Amino acid sequence: MNIKVNAGFWKQIEPHAKVWRVGILPGLVVIGLVAIARITGSLQLLELATFDQFLRSRPLEAPDTRVVIVGITEEDIRLVGKYPIPDRELAALLRTLQQYQPAAIGLDLFRDLTTDPDRAELAQVFRNSPNLIGIEADVGSSALLKVKPPPELPDTQVGLADIVIDSDGKLRRCLLASKVSSGQVKYSLSLLLAARYLRTQAATFRHGTRASDPIRLGSIELPRFRASTGGYVQAKAGGNQMLLNFRSHPNPFRAVSMTDVLKGRVQPEWIRDRIVLVGVTAPNSQNDTVTTVATKGSLLTDAIGTTGEDYKLLYGVENHAHSISQIISAVLDHRPLLRNWSKSVEYLWIVVWGLIGIVLGLLLQSPWKTFLGLAVSSAGLIALSYGLITIGWWIPVVPALLALSAAGLTTLLFDRDARLLLEQRSLTLQRTYDAVHNGPLQTLAAMLRSLDDLSAEKVRSQLQNLNQELRSVYESMQQALVTGDQRYTQTPIHELLYQVYENTLKRDLPGFASILTLIPPDFTPLKECPLSTDQKQDLCLFLEEALCNVGNHTINVSCLDVICRRDKNWYALQVIDNGLLTSALKTTREGTRRTGDGSG
Repeated sequence: MNIKVNAGFWKQIEPHAKVWRVGILPGLVVIGLVAIARITGSLQLLELATFDQFLRSRPLEAPDTRVVIVGITEEDIRLVGKYPIPDRELAALLRTLQQYQPAAIGLDLFRDLTTDPDRAELAQVFRNSPNLIGIEADVGSSALLKVKPPPELPDTQVGLADIVIDSDGKLRRCLLASKVSSGQVKYSLSLLLAARYLRTQAATFRHGTRASDPIRLGSIELPRFRASTGGYVQAKAGGNQMLLNFRSHPNPFRAVSMTDVLKGRVQPEWIRDRIVLVGVTAPNSQNDTVTTVATKGSLLTDAIGTTGEDYKLLYGVENHAHSISQIISAVLDHRPLLRNWSKSVEYLWIVVWGLIGIVLGLLLQSPWKTFLGLAVSSAGLIALSYGLITIGWWIPVVPALLALSAAGLTTLLFDRDARLLLEQRSLTLQRTYDAVHNGPLQTLAAMLRSLDDLSAEKVRSQLQNLNQELRSVYESMQQALVTGDQRYTQTPIHELLYQVYENTLKRDLPGFASILTLIPPDFTPLKECPLSTDQKQDLCLFLEEALCNVGNHTINVSCLDVICRRDKNWYALQVIDNGLLTSALKTTREGTRRTGDGSG
């Protein structure tokens, strides 16, 4: 029993399976092409741009008051009268800040030169500030980009200030640790300041001997950026880097000027137990800026009054502030760090969405329904991807969208072509049957009915006619396949019916011989009837078949009437005769094969 059920089920789905196979294969090819495009990096810029927009569009967060920026502004430089800021003024600034008892101070200023006459005063401040972290630049092969640290600071109080920029000039990641030219592993300014602050919160810093080893702060392991992280393809991932999870706020950190600090215009609680970053926020005096699209605002963009939303300019000191904030927020507040799936899971995700597109293209079939289904699915994919990035997961949205839409539309196109071809073949078979049924088969039925009364010469003549009819069926079907039957397209339906009526009654069918009265038909009620080409052909075939039934399967017919009338939105076509049915038709109970209101 199970075998019969399964066989019957397969017979039902076999025609659909053949059509689906035609649509599925192109869809799978499209999914493969999307995967290849991602592997080769063709989608990288689109993925990075989408990543930036998602980060910028996240809900607002509260500013991080644990990080304070002390900016050296253009106004500060004018008051001092010299740039770079002389050692005496910088020493005064650091001494004033230390009076407020900050947890750590990051000096984002290069101070490798010792020719200033007041260097001894600054050097003393350096030696007396165990919570001060200076900077150096020692990553990369170019000697022009390397800057030594302040000689008065020990190695444990010096961090790397190098910034990692992507190929499109945007900032999306930060450096945590790297091996420098001396072969030593050194840490970034951001990581050293975050570790020093977290030490006061009982969160220990742990790291291996290599720059690429995992870095742990408290219970959190910082996710390392790799060459193929997220939408990146063969990115430079030397040392230990991490994606930047910018704080989502137009003014994420409190910022004060050097003059504000020196003149006592800051509240002590703004500085006490906080991380203080000292850096230049004067764009005309020093070009220490980077570009990003992922933030809601920055000090520089706000200062110059830029209203464009294409990108934001960040001071270098702001970049360090975002790096510090994301680390300490992850440890203390459980704010998510940006992570990504493994490559196998990412490509499985892409394939799944491509298969969803294929299924929509197969099942919906209608272009508008498919477009709507793809639009709803795409909106769901974007919403899901956005929701995941708000909790720290960067997933491939651009390739998944391409796989979904391209595979869905491709499948729809090929599936429709396959279905149209199948329907055309079915229609051709039906038309062939109709032509044979209403022509040669009717002639053969007439011969069989009167075979006993026919002479050999008459039989030979009718067989020749039958042969000619069969050949004409073949020729007419060939012409219809090549050019289509223009007769049904160009000729009005009432004229077609008159032609069918006259040509059919001229045929040598036994039932027509006894007709004495032919009531002329009136097909004009159908003149204004809006019919398609197929409907015209069906109606003509119905009339021909009904008349042939009268000629072959009735006896003693003396009157034939064809009635055509219109009743509101309904049209009726009847063939009425007064003959008797032959025994053959009574036995088979066959009549016209098409829907109609008639008798014969």
